[in-house]
Amino acid sequence: MTITRKDARQLLTESVKELASRNPINKISVTEIARNCSLSTSAFYYYFSDKYELVSYVINSEIDEQVKNGCMPIQEFLAHLLEMMESEQQFYSNILENTLVDYPNHSFFHEMLDTHIKNMIVTNCMSIVPEDGMDLTLQVYLSGITGLMCSHVLNHRMSRRELLNAFVAAIPDSLKPYINTKKRLLS
Repeated sequence: MTITRKDARQLLTESVKELASRNPINKISVTEIARNCSLSTSAFYYYFSDKYELVSYVINSEIDEQVKNGCMPIQEFLAHLLEMMESEQQFYSNILENTLVDYPNHSFFHEMLDTHIKNMIVTNCMSIVPEDGMDLTLQVYLSGITGLMCSHVLNHRMSRRELLNAFVAAIPDSLKPYINTKKRLLS
């Protein structure tokens, strides 16, 4: 039998996920996160500057894991992302609802997700990198996607299929030659 030891990052990741699945993130302290996994706060600060950086690390790692297969149609990428967020709905809801308090002008989660989605779409869903000047169009499109995803996690007003269809239908004409949509929409 092989014994696998978890490193401090894994322990902190599991700790914040456990705590944020039960409590609002703005009510959880760094000390609580560290104690929950039997680490010191200095160990926490060795890896992360604050709890939001840890949450960002958790979410980015999960997104990376969901899309490690490489190039895929945008709707498949977004379906993986929605599935991930829905499977841990309470964790993501607590992150979304409660980061607005600490970041009132622009949600931390929204900003982080927007940046990561952009990087992943450019890497995994685009046949070629868009020409200069397309960055703003891509950013506006991705902000809309991110806003709808965040709203979906909080209140599920649309089915996943409706949401994915809306994401594909909303691709600006100038971006259509770049974004891979070759596969049929997922249900």
